[in-house]
Amino acid sequence: MKLEKYSLALSDLRMVLKEQVTDDLKGSAYCKMAVCYRALGEENKAKISFAVAEKLIKDEKEIRELEREGKAEFHCIKKESRIPEEKQFISKKVRVEERPTMGRYTVADDYIKTGEPIVTEQPYAACLLPEMFGTHCHHCFHRLEAAYGCADCSNVAFCSPGCRDTAVKTYHKFECKYLDLLIGSGMSILTHTALRMVTQNSLAECLGIYQNRSKEKVYSLCTNAEKRSGEDFLQRTLMAAFLLKCLERSGYFGENRKDKDGDLTEEELRVCELLLFHLQILQFNAHEIFETRRSKEHQFKGSKFIYIGVGIYPTASLLNHDCQPAVTRHFVGKSIVLKTSRPLAPNEMVAENYGPIFSRKPIQQRQRSLLSRYWFKCECLACTYNWPMINAGLESFTKCVRCPSDHCTYYFTLPLSKPEATCPKCEKNVSLTESLEKLKWCEKQYEFGFKTMEDKRVEAIEIIRKAIDVFYRISRPPHQGTSLAHEYLQLCEASFGNVWVVSSTEQKPTFQSRHQ
Repeated sequence: MKLEKYSLALSDLRMVLKEQVTDDLKGSAYCKMAVCYRALGEENKAKISFAVAEKLIKDEKEIRELEREGKAEFHCIKKESRIPEEKQFISKKVRVEERPTMGRYTVADDYIKTGEPIVTEQPYAACLLPEMFGTHCHHCFHRLEAAYGCADCSNVAFCSPGCRDTAVKTYHKFECKYLDLLIGSGMSILTHTALRMVTQNSLAECLGIYQNRSKEKVYSLCTNAEKRSGEDFLQRTLMAAFLLKCLERSGYFGENRKDKDGDLTEEELRVCELLLFHLQILQFNAHEIFETRRSKEHQFKGSKFIYIGVGIYPTASLLNHDCQPAVTRHFVGKSIVLKTSRPLAPNEMVAENYGPIFSRKPIQQRQRSLLSRYWFKCECLACTYNWPMINAGLESFTKCVRCPSDHCTYYFTLPLSKPEATCPKCEKNVSLTESLEKLKWCEKQYEFGFKTMEDKRVEAIEIIRKAIDVFYRISRPPHQGTSLAHEYLQLCEASFGNVWVVSSTEQKPTFQSRHQ
């Protein structure tokens, strides 16, 4: 209450009233609740709470204090709010295609401008990193202000009784007593997520999923099973068996199976089969959930993306990789939000990035990382033509402008001896004056947008979006200013998602890349 976090104080007081406390303590709690309600502008609830407190308090000194509180004037404050969890959304301007060499992937079904939302999706399952158990809600991944614990373990914390109750009624009641063992075993966050895909459902629900898994989008994701070695399958099968044993001991299959050894039941075999499948799909389809950490002094300067958990998103996973991605990505709680970072034409692939972007990592590192982690050799334009990195050749890379004739795809290399020329492709005499002026305008708008970001995020996003759209109409990458614009647009969009302001006394965060 002294911190003026009245909504959180009300939640604490409600917890007190659920305990077996004396009438005087109950009266004191109702009195404090009344103060909180008045501070939040809920006068009717405040009056009711004061009335209940009057009936419960017997001590004369406390009664006088109650009367004083009842007459006191309060300056109402706005209710504390958090960024709401994003609703499910899939753009009607995209569609999914499939090719033998590319698998399933997403393409534009219409013209899409920079900044348009493509996918907003809650995870099928998600797990918080163990290092974040003390700082983030175990269920919704929001930062903790007033923590609520589990009644049976001290491993995790929740941001509200609602999150705690939801977790305890589902997955946490099975994971609770074995969290130390699971973490101590050295298993990865992906393995924990494979388990969570089971524990978040009851046994009956899980068996129903097994029977109808062809109808579940998540079970149609790529596993690369045909490329796996016998040793790979053996290791994953052993891990699935370990997770199954934890489920048995936790009572997931019923009390009568908790201490039974011997042959597995048909139900246990089916769940073990699901666990093995989860361990395969998560390797290639999981997303790292991150938050932006920044200083109080600067919104963007020195800000970092910090990895806090992992989620599996059946729709977002259908976007293939490109070293020059077509989308920005950020998270609100556990929900993923994808927006276009450049304009797209019909049939153009809507690609995201699995970690290494061409402007920051050399081709050798990108290829090695993608081949070892995702088992494919990237053949995007940036890799095919070995585009240079920012401040390592990109700043001096030859610029170009497109032929202004309708439907012509020829690009003139700059500088030109004169702005008038004959296009070698369409054979028309064209003037490039307007295109050259627009290219200069884009570069100036990028700079203006970068300078505007710190104080006016919304305006900066609009400036950068418009400049990117114009650039792709009259030119093409690689172009250093445009690559920087993509990065700054990502920072701006992420600032509307999970953000943590780090005080000067806290340890400075370190950068974590996606899909480690």
